Amino acid sequence: MAIPSDQSSEKAVRAALTAQSLLQKYDRKDLQELLSLTSCNWLLSAEEHNLPVDAPAGIIRQMRNILAPNIIFLSPFDSSLPLDYRMVHQIVRELTVGIYGFNQLPVVSLVPNYDQSSTCQLPPAYYDTKVGQILINIDYTMKALWHGSYISREKRIRFSELWRSIMAVDSDGVPQTKKDVLTEFLSAGLTDISDVPCYRDIYKENMDVDPTYEPNSAEEENLFSQYSENILIKLSAYLTSVRQHQNLFVFEASHSLSDVVRLTEDNIDLATYQRLQKRLSDHVILVRKHLERNAEVSRDLVYLKLITFLVPLLISLRKKMLIPNFSQMLSPLSDDKLKTEREVPPHLLGPDFACKHFPQKQNQYFHLHGGIEFDVGTPPLDDITEEMKTQAANYLYELLRQDSTYKTQFPIPLSEIEGKSYNVICIELESLYPQHNMVQWWGALNTSIKILKGKRLPLTDIELHEQFKKTFGYTKAIKCKTVAFGLKAAAERGMCAAFHSLSRRNPTSHLHVLDEQGLSLLHHAAANNQSHIILQLAAAGVNLNQIRSERFTNSGLTPLHLAAQCGSLESLSCLLALRADYKLVDKRSWMAIHFAAFYGQVACIQALCRKDPALLEMKTIAEYGSSPLLLSATSGSVEALDVLLSTGANWREEDSKGNNSVHLAALYFHTDVLRHLIQLNLDGLPVWKILVEMIQSQDTRRLEMALRCLEALLMLADCIMFLPNNNHRTAGGIPVLVGLLCSDRLVVQCMATAVLCHMSENRKVCEDLVHHGAVPVLIKLLSGHQPELHSRCAVILADLAGHSEQHQNLIAQLVIKLLTSDLQDVLVNAVRCICTLCVKSPCNQTAVAHAGGVPHLVEFLSVNSEVLQEEACLALAELARGHQENQELICEAGAVCALVQALRERKIPVKVKAATALESIASQNPAIQQCFLRQSAAKDLLQLLKVFQLDVREQGATALWALAGQTLKQQKLMAQQMGYPVILDLLLSSSDKMQYVGCQAAIALSRDSRTHQDGFCREYGVPPLVRLLRGHRTTLKTLLSVIKALGCLCIGNISHFFFNFFYINGFVLQCK
Repeated sequence: MAIPSDQSSEKAVRAALTAQSLLQKYDRKDLQELLSLTSCNWLLSAEEHNLPVDAPAGIIRQMRNILAPNIIFLSPFDSSLPLDYRMVHQIVRELTVGIYGFNQLPVVSLVPNYDQSSTCQLPPAYYDTKVGQILINIDYTMKALWHGSYISREKRIRFSELWRSIMAVDSDGVPQTKKDVLTEFLSAGLTDISDVPCYRDIYKENMDVDPTYEPNSAEEENLFSQYSENILIKLSAYLTSVRQHQNLFVFEASHSLSDVVRLTEDNIDLATYQRLQKRLSDHVILVRKHLERNAEVSRDLVYLKLITFLVPLLISLRKKMLIPNFSQMLSPLSDDKLKTEREVPPHLLGPDFACKHFPQKQNQYFHLHGGIEFDVGTPPLDDITEEMKTQAANYLYELLRQDSTYKTQFPIPLSEIEGKSYNVICIELESLYPQHNMVQWWGALNTSIKILKGKRLPLTDIELHEQFKKTFGYTKAIKCKTVAFGLKAAAERGMCAAFHSLSRRNPTSHLHVLDEQGLSLLHHAAANNQSHIILQLAAAGVNLNQIRSERFTNSGLTPLHLAAQCGSLESLSCLLALRADYKLVDKRSWMAIHFAAFYGQVACIQALCRKDPALLEMKTIAEYGSSPLLLSATSGSVEALDVLLSTGANWREEDSKGNNSVHLAALYFHTDVLRHLIQLNLDGLPVWKILVEMIQSQDTRRLEMALRCLEALLMLADCIMFLPNNNHRTAGGIPVLVGLLCSDRLVVQCMATAVLCHMSENRKVCEDLVHHGAVPVLIKLLSGHQPELHSRCAVILADLAGHSEQHQNLIAQLVIKLLTSDLQDVLVNAVRCICTLCVKSPCNQTAVAHAGGVPHLVEFLSVNSEVLQEEACLALAELARGHQENQELICEAGAVCALVQALRERKIPVKVKAATALESIASQNPAIQQCFLRQSAAKDLLQLLKVFQLDVREQGATALWALAGQTLKQQKLMAQQMGYPVILDLLLSSSDKMQYVGCQAAIALSRDSRTHQDGFCREYGVPPLVRLLRGHRTTLKTLLSVIKALGCLCIGNISHFFFNFFYINGFVLQCK
């Protein structure tokens, strides 16, 4: 039936108005970029250039015909983050306009400007859209977590307009202001992101498991600073599964975070990259772990999964000549709610900011860089049974009939399939085919674009210069007038209109030239993920397999290699679709899959393996014959290793040197890879056994690296869980480690003892150590000259002694024998070992005493060696702590006089250690307390209270009160000896222990003594007590003593009662 002419003309006018409304929001520069991009998408507009294109695998290639008037798709449901129907329709509408109308796929990059601001590089089709807002919000939050500084969106937009005038930035981006930059940024809303409630304390977690690695050392910070301008973190979104039944679809989506170092091996060698990667992997883990803490970002990530599905779905529908019907959607959001940021202002780190990923430089601000992209390739399309189709369509029909004027929420119905809940979303469709006497919005838009292209493109010289000047600053814009420089700058930055204009005005020979680095424009475009530049170059006849010049280190490098290395998924997909040779190798015989595996680019690995599954086991011909899996283990990329294993890689594979993934991860100290392999527990890949075999190697590097890895792995709680199964024992690890203790290399001995330190808490390990003769070996090592070795041996011996009485007696006897040595170093080590043995171990205390250790230790108190005196004091302190029998033995051996004499030494460290021993020996023992008091030890301890160092005064106070005993008479005498000034100093101290001693002295002094009650009040003793009563840091133990002290001051003295009542009211009750 023919449509009346007036009705068709009305539809044509409406379509023209829709097209006009879609174009009118762009200024001249943005419109020119928009128009040029409509002809430069490798998937949607390659036909214009007569280029053969291989469609990506998955839904785009496999979607079956849809005969129904709608499609229904099931999106995973999260009860804490429900989807909204109106928001879903808004996203579908925006993606439809972008894909059908402008031939543009959603993607975002934060790219640096010449003045340290960052441009939010969205395809113009997604300016002022909800899709654009979602991408920018997620990407900005990732960068804020990475750098540690944050500005809220509202303040960010306002500051973007003002910061250049505040900083007086000149035409080359250099600030001329004399103002304090940090103060200005803080005033504009810059904050430490860890001060935001949802991100509090995120940087306090220790992400690294290597005890030898210090990421904040000057050396590591300098290395990172050297390459930081070329490092970024990006997010790649992809589908993990997609199923279809007629017009019903079910999908699952995910995303990966990866770091990118955009440098060739001329600028950064593989060893330096691996070192840099160690730091970067911790950064990525932190960002990935905490990204979803913010509620708004979590919601946006849910919609990001939906977009991940909708992009390939809409491309597939376009190929089937179907399009979503806008008239059957809920009303769109108003334009004022859809504004997207065009740029992000610079950021700055304050000296007190918690994040230390980037070195803080005073008053020096920096740009942000990164990005988000979508993998349009998907897993193979599977089948699903039909469910919930009719109900979903009826629900949408009822929803559209309702008046939505005042509604703010549009819930989506749910369905459960295979025990999992899904949102059930219905989208009405219409035909994309042209219809007689009818103009649809996309037809009108296409006509408008063709007309505008003729008017606005190519750019004039003035327009070119202005674009370069706005992007790069005046100085670089002048250089861009040179054709070669301008083309390279436009290719790297993705300036489509500028590149199109320059390439049209100049001979095509300019597009084939290699620069001073031996790289072509195609290489630069691939590395920087500019697929629209690649398409223009391909259309101009440039060889897609162009290789790097032989003059350079990494010769034979193709654009596809660089795309895989830099994680440029869009460029890699473009090159594969345009039939670039993915099997070409560089001079090391690395293919693109090897680059992607080594550099941990998960999305690129998936795209390449979808193209050709045989790449999964492809080995390099030169060098070591490494597979992608082995290269991922070498570089330490857990994510790449995981995706390769899940895709079906052979984990038993070895290189030409006989190294498997465990060997390589250990040799390059990638303990996170080893930890992951332990958790996977793969058949034929016993991690612990392989590591034990490595420590038996004659190769020094294999031996040392395996020991380092064992030490690091055993520090992790989730790795210790594997020890009860006797993995080390069955693998023969204990005898090997004991044998290494006898090595003639000090480094190996230290590393072996470090490993045993983390194992000796296990009873069965201790039994094996004793069985294989470890005790005499450890005792012998105490005679050496390496402090690190001594402390570890002492810890192991203490653990051994703690597991059986037989071990205790044996170890105690052997250690005590060392106390007869003539060498001071041996004596010191033996005494330290005794000290360690006795810590919190009554059995070991008894064993040492019965072995005759007490006389030797008391004798050392009087030797002419401060070190030995100090160590003897500490050993006696642990030997006597809570052990009355040993206290008596020590006293009988003459320790009282020796310790009092030590207290009168001139050296403060000796006096402090002697006070420690005195406290432990006299604690809860009245007879020994009297012995010390008769020797006037209290006067010597009072001298310690006059020393400046807090820890010295603290030890003096606690030792002094240990002599006060438990009786009121003795405590009162001690308090009188201390006097009011000392007690008040203790109460005013910041030390909790000193505060407690001061309270106890006040209680003893004022109890049943009106004289001391009056005296204490006259000396203003109440205010310090009230201050402690009010203090929020006062511990419960001290607080109870304060209350008791105030009570003692009031009991029996009514005037003090009223005085203290009003005083407390004035100081305490007002804080209520």
